[in-house]
Amino acid sequence: MPHSTDAELRQEILNLQNRLALVAADQERDAQLAADAANRLNLFEAMLEIVPVGVVLSDQNGRIVMGNQAVETMLGHPVLRSENTQSYGEWVSYDATGRQVESHEYPLAKVINEGAARAELDVHYQRGDGSRFWLRLIGEPVLDKAGNRMGAVVALIDIDTEHRLAEQQKVLIAELNHRVKNVFSVVKSIVSRSLRKAEIPGGVRRTIDDRLDAYAKAHEKLVGSDWDHAPLGDMVRDIVVRIGGDNIRHSGPDINLPSRQALAISMALYELSSNAVKYGSLSASGGTVDLCWDCTTDADQTELYVAWVERGGPAVVIPTEKGFGSFITDVAVSMETNGKVDVSYGGDGFEWRLTMPLDG
Repeated sequence: MPHSTDAELRQEILNLQNRLALVAADQERDAQLAADAANRLNLFEAMLEIVPVGVVLSDQNGRIVMGNQAVETMLGHPVLRSENTQSYGEWVSYDATGRQVESHEYPLAKVINEGAARAELDVHYQRGDGSRFWLRLIGEPVLDKAGNRMGAVVALIDIDTEHRLAEQQKVLIAELNHRVKNVFSVVKSIVSRSLRKAEIPGGVRRTIDDRLDAYAKAHEKLVGSDWDHAPLGDMVRDIVVRIGGDNIRHSGPDINLPSRQALAISMALYELSSNAVKYGSLSASGGTVDLCWDCTTDADQTELYVAWVERGGPAVVIPTEKGFGSFITDVAVSMETNGKVDVSYGGDGFEWRLTMPLDG
């Protein structure tokens, strides 16, 4: 075997030193990466501990790997390290009917198993001491930089106070609705007795009663919904269809009217319906009414368009003077809605059209 020269030995030593230096550099880089990862993990865990909601993390298979202190404080038991999406039943909770929520119904299971981008569920959760409170669960996937799913995260939010206030509000609204109905009944009784003593014809009393009923119906819709809005479609069915029956065809999108506009339009619809039955198209056999509405939106304003078109009735006669009904369908509704009313007494039949800005 040939002997290595001094130059070759020196070169081998130099190469070995270079390789050792590279190894040392790799080790130093790996150590730095590990330290950076540990720092980021510590920072992440610290952030989890200061957020005001509970947070639970799972891996891509649904195994729960982490939860913050807020979870344990809120639920009254340690974070349960469920092995998979089939074992979430150990987190005991119930729906609004009192039925226990099953594993696959939890938002975490829906994100993991069904690939949901977001899942939400309100549950009546059973704490470690057996007491219950209302809890909102919101689940979303955790993605890497490439958009691949690494796992999922669930936020736990205590909504017990919110839920109790909502239940109290339902009770108060029901009580208010009951009292409003009583008030209208008392007003109708007072008006009826007063008019009877004044020897007013019965037809006038019935008209006033019907107008009060229409106003009460509109109030009922306001009280029964979100208080400051009423559905236009419901008002049409409660007032117009009740008076005119199947001969009134109605169509239009779901629209919630602000309270002031809803009351004005409800009274206008009552007057139009009553007039159609007494004198207009619905007073004749085969007469019809087409009632339609729609919305248009531009950059600055949303407008509601309502059209009342009568066909097949007796010959239209232009009134020589305007009574209370005309005042409601023209002046009052224009003022209350900031809209414009167009009325036509054409040969084909009476037509009423309203164009108004839709507020709120």
